[in-house]
Order: sequence, then structure tokens, then C-alpha cells
Amino acid sequence: MIRNYFITAWRNIIRNKTATLINLFGLSVSLVAFIYIALWVQNELTFDSYNKGSKDIYLVQMKFKSSDGPSPLTSLPVADAVKEAHDAAQIARMAWWSGTLNVNGQLFDEKSGIAVDSNWFNIFDYDVTSGDCQSFNNNPFSIIFTQSKARQLFGNTNPIGQVVKLDTTLYQVRAVVKDNPVNSSLQFDMLVPMAARLAYRRHDKNNWFNLSYRTFVKVNPNTNIISFAKNATALSQQKSKSTDFSLAVQPLGELHFDTKSTDPVFRRGSHSAVFVFSVLAVLLLITASINYVNLTIAKANARTKEISIRKIIGGNRVQLFVQFLTESFLLCVIALLLSLIIIQLTLPMFNSLTETRFRLSFSSPLLWSVLLGTLFSTTILSGIFPALTMSFFRPLNYLHGYTILKFRNIMIRKGLVVFQFVIGVVFIIGTIVIFLQMRLAQRSAAQYNRSQVVSFELPANFLLKVNYDNKKINLFSQNIKNDLQRNSSIQGISLASNSIEGQMNSNGVGNWYWKGMDTSSKTRVYFMSVEPAAINIFNLQIKEGRWFKGDKIDRKNYVLNETAVKEFGIPEPAEGQVFARNGGDTGQIIGVIKDYNFSSLYNKIEPMVFTSNNDDQRQTVFFAKIFPGNIPTTMNAISATWRQFIPDAPFEYQFMDQAFDNLYKDDLKISRLVLLFSCISITISALGLFGLAAFVGEQRTKEIGIRKVLGASITQIATLLSKDFLVLVLTAVLIASRIAVWAMDKWLQNFAYRVNISWWIFLIAGALALLIALATISGQAIKRAMANPVKSLRSE
Repeated sequence: MIRNYFITAWRNIIRNKTATLINLFGLSVSLVAFIYIALWVQNELTFDSYNKGSKDIYLVQMKFKSSDGPSPLTSLPVADAVKEAHDAAQIARMAWWSGTLNVNGQLFDEKSGIAVDSNWFNIFDYDVTSGDCQSFNNNPFSIIFTQSKARQLFGNTNPIGQVVKLDTTLYQVRAVVKDNPVNSSLQFDMLVPMAARLAYRRHDKNNWFNLSYRTFVKVNPNTNIISFAKNATALSQQKSKSTDFSLAVQPLGELHFDTKSTDPVFRRGSHSAVFVFSVLAVLLLITASINYVNLTIAKANARTKEISIRKIIGGNRVQLFVQFLTESFLLCVIALLLSLIIIQLTLPMFNSLTETRFRLSFSSPLLWSVLLGTLFSTTILSGIFPALTMSFFRPLNYLHGYTILKFRNIMIRKGLVVFQFVIGVVFIIGTIVIFLQMRLAQRSAAQYNRSQVVSFELPANFLLKVNYDNKKINLFSQNIKNDLQRNSSIQGISLASNSIEGQMNSNGVGNWYWKGMDTSSKTRVYFMSVEPAAINIFNLQIKEGRWFKGDKIDRKNYVLNETAVKEFGIPEPAEGQVFARNGGDTGQIIGVIKDYNFSSLYNKIEPMVFTSNNDDQRQTVFFAKIFPGNIPTTMNAISATWRQFIPDAPFEYQFMDQAFDNLYKDDLKISRLVLLFSCISITISALGLFGLAAFVGEQRTKEIGIRKVLGASITQIATLLSKDFLVLVLTAVLIASRIAVWAMDKWLQNFAYRVNISWWIFLIAGALALLIALATISGQAIKRAMANPVKSLRSE
């Protein structure tokens, strides 16, 4: 019996080639998108859960009375206090480490290293492929690499026992571990013992207010975490003899979705992104399934004889239901196999786009759960309604145009078409709004000029070599700058203490002074030290006063942005007002620059203070504006100067345009994905409309022939066949517009600065949807209109 079901299903699939091709294309493409999104969503929702006892692991945070929220960074001695708290099973600290690796004379810039305590491996799980962690813990100058990093550094040579130079110190490779899972918040290439870091940072041991460490604690099961945090706070305050701070703990499982944290060490996700893409995946699957439902119902009358004979010879409703559901299942299986082939071919591109390392492992229970769940869902979505319609077939009902649900057949098909195009138009509007928001970001970037500006900074090994002496560092930077200025391809060069955008130095208002200041304010003050040349390199706009001239008196002076003047309550004109940094000489404000967004449009512009270069801050960052033209030659010249001054570190640089793109990297990925899904959705909807138009035209063949005999023109007949579908698309546009306004308004609320959703966006989306629909059905309409009426009216 089952064999006959599949044989009959296969014959029907082969017989209806047009419908089969349309359904296979729509289902396979939507299945590809659905499986990709399902893998990504599952990965997002299981971040860090691979660690045993992950529910009992917490990140310790310090919260100061002068700040708005807790800091993910703690001081070193906090761990010693937390360790004494009741129910603390294990505790370990971690500090980010970057430096220059020297492996057999080859230099590598390592930016993804961490220093860890010996207890680190008792809290977090790693798969050791060679060596062991015990020898790593027993020897302070040991090092562990991930598999991919070890392969990059040593090729196929066994790295265990090899000696490498990290900055100025020799380390021995003790172990190699598997690469971090894709669902790990912490991604690194290298581990060194915390003892190695503390060998040159001894002052951290008793410094309670140098927040440079991440502290993790693993508590006993069923611990009352609120009481634990209070106990840990009391112990910390007692040992530090300070009540200016308290401790909080954050579950490891919440770390990935903590969007309020600015800590760049941990990979962040978004609950809203998970929800949105989950909905998109389901909608794409529904869109493809609607094609199957529509085309199957449209062909129902063609199978009247088949169903009647089956019922006459004793076929019951259950048998007919299973037969038609088998057709749906078989088609979904073929589509799933095609989708797996497509995924195998496109997986590298998907991994590159989402910055993940997914792979198809057919031994993975997770993959099979996704595949079987997808197959079941698709079969149900696409097969249940047609199977019910066919199995409950009554010839009299079909003569009246009714289905099992007592709606008119044509009304159901129209409703499904509208639903398809609602999804497609929502995608189109979403794509336009996201594009406009990204364009707004680009325009905000035009508030200063980053074109042809390259940045690079002194390596950590040099800073360590001079023991972080500001005077020596700044003198060394000036020597490099003077040498680079001899290059005629460099238009200008300036030193600074940090980048002009992205991660910047900041502190509280308590570190500054001006007349009438509100000492209770919790506003963050961002600051950087620059040279006079910076204004020409970045084309910063002066609103009031002047920029730095470079003379000695300017070393005490300050330039603020508009927001700083406003939020600090400094009276206008701000020029000449007293301003100072606590512990420094009193100076004055000499100028105000127009605001520019140095973070991203997600955040409001914050107060910014510029100081002139002096030895209070290290000048480690170089900004070089180069003339357009032969950029490779200029970069080679800069690299040669670098090797002359710093031969033991590789030359790493970044153009400022790239740095800006990194601020919106996730949004750009989302915009590309939404654009891709828009194209898929509209294509599937258009194919469904094409198939439906073909079958409707076939059903109305005799009507068209009669109309032509009575004098109807080709234009009139084409309009007759097209207008009903265009009305459906127009209806879909109206419904989609309301849904899109709600959805995109929710997304835009994440931004401090956002575009307005204007009426012309809906006009463009609607016009585009109508054009696609018209192009899809016009061919079929014209074909039917031009057919010979004699052939149309000829009976069997």
C-alpha cells in the first residue's frame, strides 16, 4: 500500500512539470534559507552552554556609586575576596593580551591572546589535542595555542616543546587546544599564565581600582546568587577598606545577549535579531508552501475523475488524505535534498557573511534535528490543506466552486496570493529603510574627513620595553613621525593618544573641573590628546574659537565639542572659560568643534575633550593622510620606516574607512541578509503568481475564445486576465505598509539618530511589487489573448 502511494505520487509529480519545477525551486531555496537561519538561531541560543555546569558560572562585576551601571572589568584583588565567599567553588581571572610573536624569526601580530589563572580550566572546558594543561599551570612562561593558530605558526610540525618569543620574553608551547566553539562568547588564539602578566605588573596585586581583569566564579549548585553577591561585596569592601563600590554577578548564559555592555572582549548577540530572523525563516517557508497549496488547488478540477474513481472503487477519506500528503512529502524530500546540495556549495559564503564556522556534519544530532524538523514543518505547511481538500472531495461542491472549508475556491487562492505579496513587500520596505539608515550613518561620517587616512600604532612589546615611560614613548613617536614627513606622498601626519572613533578613553566628570560643575553627574567624558595637524587631516569644523597652535601655552588648554559645552552647562561664549583636569594645571577652553559621532548612530553623541600633546598621555597612534595615487608604494615606504624603527614587530595598519565600517559591521550584514531574503521572497511569490496565472488562463480558455469571436481586442483580454491579480498585489501593498511601519519603527528605536519613514518609501515598494507582478502575468495574459479562438473553442 505504502509503495503504491509513492508510485502514484511520483507519477503525478512527473506529469505536472511546470508546477513541479515552480514548487521545487521555491521550496529548495526557502529550505536553504530556513536551515541556515535555524542553525544560526540554535547557535545563538546555546552560547557558552557547552561548558559543564554553565548555569553555575558567573561574571563578577564592579559597580561604583559614581557610575550608572556595573563594569564587566574588575581589579585583580577582587578575586581573592570573592574566593572566600560562601558557596564559591572555583574562581579565575582573565586579562586580554596582545603582542608580537617571534616564531623562528617570523613576526606575527597577535591580538587575540588571554592571560588566565590556573583555575581557568576548572571552570571552562577545552579539548586538548596535544600536550597538557597541568604543565602549563606549573610553568609561568608557558603558552597554549588553538589548533588553527598552531597550524599558522608551525605548519605540520609538532609545536609541543617549541620555544617562541612573545614581545621580549621566551615562552614554551605546552599544549594545543581545539578552536573555540562558534557559540563561545570568548574567542582567542593564545593563552599564557596570569603569573607571566603579573611578573611585570606587580602593582596590580594590591590595586583595588585598576579595572583591567575579567573575573569568573563558579558557585555550588542551587546557590542563592543574591546572597552570594552581598557576601562577596561585604568581603571586598572589608579588604579594600572602601565602600565606594559593590559587586554584582552576571550569569554566563546572559553574557552573549548583554547589549548594554561595551566590553569588546566578548562576542555579543541580539535577542531581537534572533526573533526577527526566526520570523523571516518561517515566512519564507510559508511563502514557498503557499505556491504548492495554490497550484494544487488550481489543478484540483483536473483530478476530479481520478478522485471520483478512487471513491467509487472503495477508497476512503483517510486513504485519499495519505495519498495527497505523500505527494507533498515526496516533493519536500526532493526539495530538501536539493537544498542540502545548495548549502554544501554556499556554506563558505554563509560562514564568511556571518563570521561563523558552521559545517555540515551528518553525524551531528543537531543537524538531523534541524533537517527532520524542517521536513516535517514543510510537509505540514504545504500538504495538509490540499490533502484535506482533495480527500473530502464531493463533485457537487466542486461544481459550485466550494472547498472543504466552505469558502469559494477562488477566494482562498486570492487570499494566499495576497499573503505571499504582503511578506515580499514588507521585505522590500525593510530593505529600503535599512539602506536609508546606513546612508544616514555614512552622512554622519562626513562630519569629518577620513578619506585616504591610514592609522597605525606602536606595538605592545615596545611599550613594555620602555616600561611604559610616557616621555620615552612620545619622543620615539616623534622620531618616527619626523622620518615619515620626509615622504612626499604623505600629505600630513599627526600623533594621538587613541583612535578618533570607536573605542576611546573615557572617565567620569569627577576627573575634570570647570566652574559651576555638577559633581553628582554620572556623565562619561571622552578625551584624547592630539597634535595641531589633526584638524587638517580630519577636517574638523571649528564652531567657536580656534584649534591648537602647538606652542607651550596650549598644553594647558582644551577644545570641547558642542555636546560637552551643553551638558557641562558651560556659559557661552565657551572660549576663555576655565577648564582643567584634576591633578593637572588649570587651563582654559580655546575652542569648540562641531559635533561628530565618534561611536555609532546607536549611541548619542557624548561629551568630548581634546587636549594638546603632552607627556600626561602616551602618543602611540599615528594618523597619516596620503595623497591619492600610488597607495601601495606609499604604504611600502611607511612599512620600510616602521621596520627601521621597530624591526621586531610586524607593520599593522588600517584605513579609517575600514574602521568606520567595523562600527556598522553587524548592521551591514543584516542589510545584506534582508536584501537577499527580499529577493527570494519576491521571486517565489512571482513564480507562484506565474503558475497560478497560467492555470487560470487555461481554465478560461473557452471564455477567452468566445470574447475574441465577439470582438474583444488583445489589450482588453490581457487587461481582463491581469487586473484581478494586480488588485490582489495592491491589496497586499496596503496591508504590508502597516506591518512594515510597525516592524521598522521597532528596529529604528535601537538608534539614537534615525531616519523618518516617509510616504515615498511605500510608493516605491508598491510600484516595484506591481511592476514585478505585471511582468510576471503579462506574458501569460498576452499569450492567452493572442491564441486562435478556433482552437480555444474546439471541443474534445
